[in-house]
Amino acid sequence: MIGLVLVSHSAALAAGLAELVAQMAPEVPVVPAGGDVEGGLGTSADRVADALAAADRGAGVVVLYDLGSARMAAELALEFVEPELGERTRLVDASFVEGAVAAGAAAAGGQSLGEVAAAARQSGAAEPAAGAEPGDAAQLGAGAGPIGAAGPGAGSVGAGSGGPPEQPAAGSDGLVPAADAVTARVVLTDPAGLHARPAAAVVRALAGLDATVTVAAGAVEASAASLSALLRLGASAGTEVRVAGSGPDAALAVPRVVAALSAAGAEDAVPVVAANRSGGVGAAPGRRSGPLRRPGAAGIEPPAEPFAGAAAERGRLAAALRQAGEQLVGGGDITEAHRVLLADPELTGAADELIGTGVPAATAWWRVVRRTAEELAASGDAVIAGRAVDVVDVGQRVLGALLGRPVRPEVPAGAVLLADDLAPSLVPELVEAGVVGFVLRAGGVRGHAAVLARAAGVPMVVAAGDALDAVPDGTPVLVDGGTGEVLVSPDEAASAPVAPARTVPRTARVRRADGGDLRLSANVGSVADARAAVAAGAAGVGLVRTELAFTGRSALPGEDEQVEWLSAVLAACPDGPVVVRTVDLGGDKPVPGLRLDQVRHGFLGERGLRLCLARPALFRTHLRAVLRAAVSRPIELMFPFVTEPAELAAARSALASAAESLRADATPFAEPAGVGIMVEIPTAALRPEPFLPDVDFVSVGSNDLVQYLTAADRTVPEVAGVYRSGERLVPGLVAGLVAAAGPAGVPVAVCGDLAGDPECAALLRTAGVAELSMAAPLLAGVRAALAD
Repeated sequence: MIGLVLVSHSAALAAGLAELVAQMAPEVPVVPAGGDVEGGLGTSADRVADALAAADRGAGVVVLYDLGSARMAAELALEFVEPELGERTRLVDASFVEGAVAAGAAAAGGQSLGEVAAAARQSGAAEPAAGAEPGDAAQLGAGAGPIGAAGPGAGSVGAGSGGPPEQPAAGSDGLVPAADAVTARVVLTDPAGLHARPAAAVVRALAGLDATVTVAAGAVEASAASLSALLRLGASAGTEVRVAGSGPDAALAVPRVVAALSAAGAEDAVPVVAANRSGGVGAAPGRRSGPLRRPGAAGIEPPAEPFAGAAAERGRLAAALRQAGEQLVGGGDITEAHRVLLADPELTGAADELIGTGVPAATAWWRVVRRTAEELAASGDAVIAGRAVDVVDVGQRVLGALLGRPVRPEVPAGAVLLADDLAPSLVPELVEAGVVGFVLRAGGVRGHAAVLARAAGVPMVVAAGDALDAVPDGTPVLVDGGTGEVLVSPDEAASAPVAPARTVPRTARVRRADGGDLRLSANVGSVADARAAVAAGAAGVGLVRTELAFTGRSALPGEDEQVEWLSAVLAACPDGPVVVRTVDLGGDKPVPGLRLDQVRHGFLGERGLRLCLARPALFRTHLRAVLRAAVSRPIELMFPFVTEPAELAAARSALASAAESLRADATPFAEPAGVGIMVEIPTAALRPEPFLPDVDFVSVGSNDLVQYLTAADRTVPEVAGVYRSGERLVPGLVAGLVAAAGPAGVPVAVCGDLAGDPECAALLRTAGVAELSMAAPLLAGVRAALAD
């Protein structure tokens, strides 16, 4: 069916019109895309791109818009979506209201893409828009469900022997396939039976095929396109299942499913019983032991919220499903199985039906997830019952995306958490709740979650893959975040704490290369971090991460809330200089309220200072809040991700404007004691001279600097070796930076992870830095290595 997207400068107008069309054509996917990225009047290409994905059912999408600039936003959005979706999208210049109603009626009548576009234009348009010529679009994915359904290849599974496809015949189970069906039989050899990984492989095997396939175990039959349905079969090792398929591609689909079922189990025959020595990578140092726990489901309930209309709620769910899918990248077969669950037609189709009855998206989704998990948990097979946690885990991700905040896993105090990946904003919450260690199937050594784990002093192992998936919940494990080793059921000798090589008093003097005092400071992002810095004897704070007041938020914090948050952090900081970094968003720091795109606002896109300068209202509010909080104690201010002197000039101008606005309002504020930049981009590190006249200090952010030097994403475990090789270049670059900045009287600090590595810290001291700032738990080791 053809979908509709309504682009308007007003969110209310777009939503209201979508509701009107939905009443006249309830079966047609109509998705509003109104307002700018912050919810005000305007348009957003990101919102239009999300709406296109939500409205697409494979047959094409017609886009209507209210004003010319809305058309421009739609045209820009087409550059972001998949090329295939762009090709089956038509922008139509038509009367906004009449055109939408006419298009909805035509789509409900089953008309083609060209006919729906023509119906909209004929309702009162001026002249055809470019790309709106009539023409049929081939229906892609017949049978696809309304939201995220699998499309062609939806089917069921039955019993079989692994041989070539058979002619249809009644089986001993009494199930009789259709007359045109292709069938085969296969015996399940995986020791765990038909569990999440082989079921996901079956679903993936049908991608792109026009066939309806079923799998049956005994008299129970399930769709091969539905992972949850396959799991409910409860087929154990040794069970003979029959695979039956019909449709144009059945002869291809059935052998693929048989192959997927036959291949499962070979690599999983031996469960992990000793240590994960090959896959895991140490991301946060420390050795802690505790029972292994997967995320639990307790306490997760969607809030009561008004129903925004079927079209709007379906759009919300589609966007949340896509966001959750983007988070599940890497980490092995279990993570891939979770991705497949996001497109499960039983889950998405059932949620869509509930939305059609007036249930809000979050409530509809969670009802379906909970019901499915309960059905799996009630299975008589322990392995199948254990898969309920996978459904809940995926459900949590989507629910979190719908609510605009990460949903904290329920993990008992003293446990080691095993998860696919972890939203950075959850790390402090989980540590506070008592989690003693993290093992992530995916994740990166320099990712923001790892940074916060190091700041909290809790060991983390990333890129562990599937190594612990066969270990039952509650099994004692020891996590060594330094070596990346995870020991299962460790003995007393392995669990014994490792004594530090050397300890020195917190007051021990550490000298610079020129004989002066080398300041050892802490990086903080919360009141707890600031208190840890005091306990560790930090001589100041080299970095306050203000973005932690933003990350994971669906509604951006206002000026007063930012003032309250930052004032509390500043009050808890140790004596000495405190450097506040202006908000650094983008990259690996998600902010649902800003609807950031992973590419446009990724590590090489509009992030950090670039993002702030592109959104002056956000930046102005933030700068006003920082200046107001500075009344409580003196601060220095640092701009992140500065590429060229013009950006620094624009940032200083914005700072002056914010101060002037506070002065005009007669609002108390304090100017920063100094203004500096964070050197994270090679151009600034290699040629710092143009910046030096306008800064009071510079601070090297080694984490980002290394990833830009090596073209290796610091959050991707597959390129961790390349990233690590680039770290040895930093001391030389810092030495050159010190040589250039020294004559200008500009001190140089380092506040990345390398500052907390004792060996690298020694090299940085030799390079001539004035300050090393690191996670508070690392201070003792660096102090011991460098003290007199």
